[in-house]
Amino acid sequence: MLISRTLYNRSKKLIESNKKGIDLEYDDINKEIHKLFRLGKIDIVRRTNRTRQKINYKLYEGDADKLQTLIQSTLNVNVLNDPYPRGDRVENTAINNNEKAGANASQDILLLNNAAGKLKLNHEVSTLFNSIHTAGLELRHSMITSIEHDAIIICENFTPMYYLHQLKHSPIFEHALVIYRGDSQNGKRADEVKHFIDKHKSNLPLYYFGDFDPEGFSIAKSFQVDGIILPDIALFSALAKTDLQKCAGKDKFFPQLAHGQSYLNRSAYSQAWHTHINLMNQHQLGWQQEHLLSAEVDWLLYK
Repeated sequence: MLISRTLYNRSKKLIESNKKGIDLEYDDINKEIHKLFRLGKIDIVRRTNRTRQKINYKLYEGDADKLQTLIQSTLNVNVLNDPYPRGDRVENTAINNNEKAGANASQDILLLNNAAGKLKLNHEVSTLFNSIHTAGLELRHSMITSIEHDAIIICENFTPMYYLHQLKHSPIFEHALVIYRGDSQNGKRADEVKHFIDKHKSNLPLYYFGDFDPEGFSIAKSFQVDGIILPDIALFSALAKTDLQKCAGKDKFFPQLAHGQSYLNRSAYSQAWHTHINLMNQHQLGWQQEHLLSAEVDWLLYK
């Protein structure tokens, strides 16, 4: 029996909902659980004058314990308390001849780069191409035992990872390990980035390099960074309004604010960030990381 991450997470929700007396819709995922485990029943709630027909999926008495036991015997984890076990397609072939089924091909893979083109990990140095711009290397972070860089920088967006070479002479970036923040794409899992950061942040300073907008500040705060990399405020604030607007957009400002707000509350953020937040609020604009790199602004670290 092969249990995918999706089925694992839904099984947990199904067991918890069953204990609360809540029925779940009989969708494709619950249909697969019903077929795989042969537990529970389909409950049809007929349409009335005021409601549409519903098809729910519920467990019989004792089915929740059976489902939990089946998952425990298959994956050796407690579905209610443990995360889905790590594994990739190669490892998965040990238990199933379909390497794709149930496997998470990118479970602990991160995208790492260095502006100077040298990754220093596990007391080894990997030199990247000088003649080819690269976003870095995809590495399994569970195998990283030591980092010989002087800082970790979280990069919010994927495309700027290809342009770090522009910053190779910057003292902020030259000796830092840059990690892509991650998204829903395979090989770039945001939750794995957090695991990696939690493991190493006590040993190295942690900085954030992202969009100059409300969401960027919010993400930086969520990571509890030691500093944020932003345009040199003395030079950036001196630009003409038309120049500021060229690499900005209101879609990077208002949609990212809390409902009913017309500015970002600076008191929620580090004192060192306030001048940038004031400028952003003044112009009611946000600046995307890619646009700022294209404009070749000067970057500084604000702690």
